[in-house]
Amino acid sequence: MTRIVTLTTDFGTRDYYAAGVKGAILRECPDAVIVDVTHDLEPFNLREASFTLWQAAPCFPEGTVHAAVVFPETGVEDVVAVRAGGHYLVGPDNGVLSMAASSLGIEEVRLVKDISRPSSCKTFDGRFLVAPAAGRLAAGGSMSALGPKVGGIRELEVPRATLSPELTRGEILHVDRFGNLVTSLRAEDLPVEWGERLSLRAMGREWRVRLAACFAEGDPGEMLLVKGSVGLIEISCNRASAAAASGLGVGDGITIAKAGRGRGGGSSERFGR
Repeated sequence: MTRIVTLTTDFGTRDYYAAGVKGAILRECPDAVIVDVTHDLEPFNLREASFTLWQAAPCFPEGTVHAAVVFPETGVEDVVAVRAGGHYLVGPDNGVLSMAASSLGIEEVRLVKDISRPSSCKTFDGRFLVAPAAGRLAAGGSMSALGPKVGGIRELEVPRATLSPELTRGEILHVDRFGNLVTSLRAEDLPVEWGERLSLRAMGREWRVRLAACFAEGDPGEMLLVKGSVGLIEISCNRASAAAASGLGVGDGITIAKAGRGRGGGSSERFGR
């Protein structure tokens, strides 16, 4: 049986940290297949890490072990192992696992205690706690052997859509490398009766946008709203970066409403490069 372990970290690739974690996994499970989700997360950014893991985890078969190593307070935060939807997730109990675990369906949570580490080292919990626990699970070890059962994990506060008859409010959760702006809105948050021509307002500006099934439906530079692969609405420009052209980024609030006359602040049918 192929034993897959995914890694989601903020380590980058300049230092030995990612390799050290991989080595600790392979010590426990020499035949593990280690897949790098990313090592380029913004340091200590739990929301970005949780979002990325949530996107990636369902792409893998059941039995996969997902290790997340983002520790704003390494040496202080507890490490937990979670069984959810036939997958296993291991990482600090700081919210980084919460979006993926909740989406998959939490079945069991264990506090990682029965892992030995050098008594002289109080840092690098990713190598000395997360990686060995992930490796043992990949090698067929039981959850119960990792430590005591606990009632749940810490949850990150995830923005939800605010709905009214006239408009929908949300927030930008993520900006991908193409400049697509992934929002907290789902397709069902946009009433069908509003039609496909809509108004997007943010940061004192307004744009006319169009619902589209895919990114290529629009003319070059046209602003679109596209349902992404994880079910969230993405603000996109065909062959252009919506983030660069709009100046919007993670954490910015957005409002979408039925298209009408401009309300000041300017309006635009498309972005230029």
